Amino acid sequence: MANDTVTERTPGPAEPGPEPGGELGDSVDGSGRPGSPADSADPAGPAIGDPVGTTTAPADPDALDVPERHRAPVIRFALAVGRTFARDMVVFFSVPVRELRTRKLMAIPCTLLCVLTIGILWILELNRPHGLAFVLDVAGVRQGEPIWKLLPQLPLSLFAPAPDLPAWGAMTQVLIAFGIAECWLGWKRMIMIAMITSAVTSMAARVMVYASNWLHIGTPQIDNFQVDTGPSVAVVSLLIYLALRLRTYWVVALTAVSMGGEAAILPNLAGREHLVAISLGIITYFLLDRWWPAWKRRRIQRATSG
Repeated sequence: MANDTVTERTPGPAEPGPEPGGELGDSVDGSGRPGSPADSADPAGPAIGDPVGTTTAPADPDALDVPERHRAPVIRFALAVGRTFARDMVVFFSVPVRELRTRKLMAIPCTLLCVLTIGILWILELNRPHGLAFVLDVAGVRQGEPIWKLLPQLPLSLFAPAPDLPAWGAMTQVLIAFGIAECWLGWKRMIMIAMITSAVTSMAARVMVYASNWLHIGTPQIDNFQVDTGPSVAVVSLLIYLALRLRTYWVVALTAVSMGGEAAILPNLAGREHLVAISLGIITYFLLDRWWPAWKRRRIQRATSG
């Protein structure tokens, strides 16, 4: 009935009772629960009549650690450089590692033959004077010799140990650089680039000697009688070409900087030839990987359009 008195009833077992401390008139926070005494005792809390709830003031940017802010870009740059370096190394060595795991030494037969050739010529050089004289006759290129005598020596001059490099160093260079190039390019392209680079570099050294005789620039006169052998120019050219082909520019930079530093510290014939080998590696990349595919595409387009 309308005049019945409303009495307080005890909540049932399924109905939650009032939380302790939730008396009538208590402040209620945004979640609908009564505020705790700690909230009301906070001197920095909202005043009476302010919107319910507390907010945290944003941190002052000027209060941050100034050296840490200046160090962050350097750290980010170092991490980016480290990631690109690791990426280039992984890309550059991925195929050789996979080939050596699956095919073992059969993955680099031409490289092993080149290393064996260097070892044989080295053993012959140790047999003085006849063995050394034989190696100089078949592979000992000298720029002061007549051109008709120099040309037959060019193929084996690639494998004859250089005078200023121990034979084990030349064999290690060939095993690493030729092996990586053979896994990526195949033995035919690898040996072709190595042979052509060695021959062109020797011809460039001869041009430098002629320039020294006529124009008083180029290499010193003593380079006419220096033995110009060794696989280092082929190694440099192969590394530059392969790194540009794979877009592993860290390998390009490390090879170019090391060879350029050698030419600056030791301005001899070998240092100048290494600079020529860097140029030949770049030229080889543009000829084989840029110009030749573009020419083939244009030729196919003309054949199909006609």
